[in-house]
Amino acid sequence: MKKSLLLLLVVVMLFSAVSAISAADKPLAGVIWYNFADTFIQNARQSLLNVAKADGTIEITDADSNNDVATQTNNINNMFAQGVKYLVLNNINTNAISEICEQAKAEGVTTIFANTDSPSDEDFANYENLYLVTSRATQSGTIMGEAVAKYWKEHPEADRNGNGKLDYIMLLGFTWHYDTRVRAENSIKAVEDAGIETSRIGGELIAEYNRGKAQEMVAALLANYSDDIDAVFACNDDMALGAIEALKAGGFFKDEKTYIPVCGVDATAVGVDALKDGTLLVTSLNNPVKLGKAVYKTMWLLENGKEVTTETLGMDGVEVEGHRIWINYTPITKDNIEDAKYDITDPSF
Repeated sequence: MKKSLLLLLVVVMLFSAVSAISAADKPLAGVIWYNFADTFIQNARQSLLNVAKADGTIEITDADSNNDVATQTNNINNMFAQGVKYLVLNNINTNAISEICEQAKAEGVTTIFANTDSPSDEDFANYENLYLVTSRATQSGTIMGEAVAKYWKEHPEADRNGNGKLDYIMLLGFTWHYDTRVRAENSIKAVEDAGIETSRIGGELIAEYNRGKAQEMVAALLANYSDDIDAVFACNDDMALGAIEALKAGGFFKDEKTYIPVCGVDATAVGVDALKDGTLLVTSLNNPVKLGKAVYKTMWLLENGKEVTTETLGMDGVEVEGHRIWINYTPITKDNIEDAKYDITDPSF
């Protein structure tokens, strides 16, 4: 009996040692997200973790910057201290992109900027192991603007104060975030390109992609502008939903006469629910699963000595231009809700 127990203990110890050696042999990727609490980031993170676990080629360790630059800087330094081979950075320090690239080059770490501002052409030229994986944010703005322009032209009553202008609220994410800037700019550009004059209500509203903050801001504007608001543009679904809640509390969405078109971005599950109940006019699918998989596939190709191209990446709606990998948006309305579905548990890539 004692010999059997001893033999079992030896087997367990050998298995643990082999497993430890195997894990140590895997390349380590350090992934730093701006905020684990963000709905889109939650899904992208989980998708990446699921794919990595199923494939087993690359080990993932990740960290939350809690939307704080100092925390992100500490996370980057910690990843380098751990000896990561790959750094995936959902960067919030847009004033230090070149410095981060220089640091990565000095450390000899292949770096992928994910769902964030792109490094410059000079940054790419200066470091061959630098990549970008992100969505074409301009598309999401155009999708919102075109949907509102179409609604405006089909519904003369949409000009609620009769001034001949589309009076709109614009809810922004973070001032440093490339996506929020181009979504705002391109949404209004699409409206004006359709021949519609516009006027912004409330100035620059920085709701930080947060549903509660957006709700508070829109509620405050209703006190003075309840008869003037013709549309709401929100740079993500969470802020769009906050706006909808404020508008509901202000007496809107009771019938067709009290309907105000609200637009979002991301096609999150709750955003799609708002499409179904008729409160959200349009959103655009920024597929978090494609982001997670594109990040992992990029590392997998590099790890296997393969060039990263549109063909080798092999993902629908994902295009490679040099070291920049672009994920296309899909417009989602109540008429094509099925196109918004994705499965974060799917481990294939």
